[in-house]
Amino acid sequence: MPAARLCLRLPRPGATVLAMLVLLLWAVVGTTWFLRTYLGLVTPDQVLFHLQHGGLDYADPRMLWRACRCLLAVLALTALSLFVLWRLKRWHRLLLLALLGAGAVVSVNATVSDPCQPEPDGGDYLARHYVDPGRVVLQAPAQPPDVLIVFVESLDEDYTRPRQPQAALLPQLTQLQDDFQTLGDLHNLSGASWTVGGMFSALCGVPLQPVGLMSHNSLEYSRHFFTRGHCLTDLLAAQGWDISFYGGASLKFAGKGRFLEEHHVARRFGAEEWQRRGVPVPHEGWGLLDSELAEQAWTDMQRPRRAGEPRVSLLLTVDTHGPSGAHDRGCVSGDLAGADEDDDDDGRPKVVWVMGDHLNPEPLLNGELVPEAHGRTVFHALARYDAAGRALPAEDLQRQFTHVDILPTLAEAIGLRWQPQAHRLGLGVSLLAAPREATLTERDGMAVVNGRLSCRSPLFQRLWLNAT
Repeated sequence: MPAARLCLRLPRPGATVLAMLVLLLWAVVGTTWFLRTYLGLVTPDQVLFHLQHGGLDYADPRMLWRACRCLLAVLALTALSLFVLWRLKRWHRLLLLALLGAGAVVSVNATVSDPCQPEPDGGDYLARHYVDPGRVVLQAPAQPPDVLIVFVESLDEDYTRPRQPQAALLPQLTQLQDDFQTLGDLHNLSGASWTVGGMFSALCGVPLQPVGLMSHNSLEYSRHFFTRGHCLTDLLAAQGWDISFYGGASLKFAGKGRFLEEHHVARRFGAEEWQRRGVPVPHEGWGLLDSELAEQAWTDMQRPRRAGEPRVSLLLTVDTHGPSGAHDRGCVSGDLAGADEDDDDDGRPKVVWVMGDHLNPEPLLNGELVPEAHGRTVFHALARYDAAGRALPAEDLQRQFTHVDILPTLAEAIGLRWQPQAHRLGLGVSLLAAPREATLTERDGMAVVNGRLSCRSPLFQRLWLNAT
């Protein structure tokens, strides 16, 4: 075959580059559309953290299938665009590429929001206010309580305000808030806007940030989880509490298992652990549904204990996880009047804390809820009982606070006392302290606190890797 005819069969020099450019632009549009549609507005921290710690293959298969369909649409649009582009004149081609590029920029701006507002002097806001829980002198209570901490997936206060008050969607929530203590308005920081971020911020007193993702030792960073930092579980384990975690989803998702392991949660149960115990886990959804999870967790909590050993039980639900939740036939409506009848009291004080781990972009069943006029806040409730099972007196508070204030508040509710800087741990202030000390949110305002804590913190980077 003549060389001239052979050359005519080869791709034009810019064909591969053009194809890759068009694919990239459509991939940006498709990815951001997917995030916007199923997750709402996201932050760079949220995206980068999930990329760094992985586990997406353990997500809800329904969401993964939606992602596959979105990928197929991206490939189809790429092929169609290339078919049209090669039939246009050069200037028309450039115009179409420019429009596609502009569309990608608009889609990114509509999906990803970076709330970082640096300090005017460029300082580290986190470092200025951080009280290291590992450097305080702790005093444990004479009678350590058993502790139950429940993180309810994506649960906010809106669920307590149905449009038809006589037809409450989740009547147990209203009863919880009637029977338990509420502390005011729990606002959602951007670093606590996903499951692991919400749990981490509440237990460790700082918002979660991705670290080392673009550095030469990013793999080393991904093998650690706040190694030098101290969380509530570290403090309680050092004082003799036995700590367990019960979750319906996989521990491999987004670094959750590594976080729990590195912070003294000795016993950890996720989807795979339940399967090994012979518990059937649904193939669809995020894991073991809440009714079965509660039953399995309660059974495990009744295991024999060493004499005098207090326990902490952490529980994370999945039923209300977006984008569409799960229909759990085992969950039934009704009151909690008989809940204490089956409680085998061991003569030990008890502390119960229930909260949403974070806010969804919008609540499930949003059309049936009355939105809060002053913005959405996270559901929470606190109860404390003495050794005879009597509820301790408490008043509902009207505080403005965030996840970071939960660490010192729970520490004091459990009975821990510490010096120096009593009532403060991490970035938080105990809401139970008297006299009252202002939280960062009450002092600086939510917009300022969220903006400052959304910026990179050198102190946080050092705490992650146990660096000096």
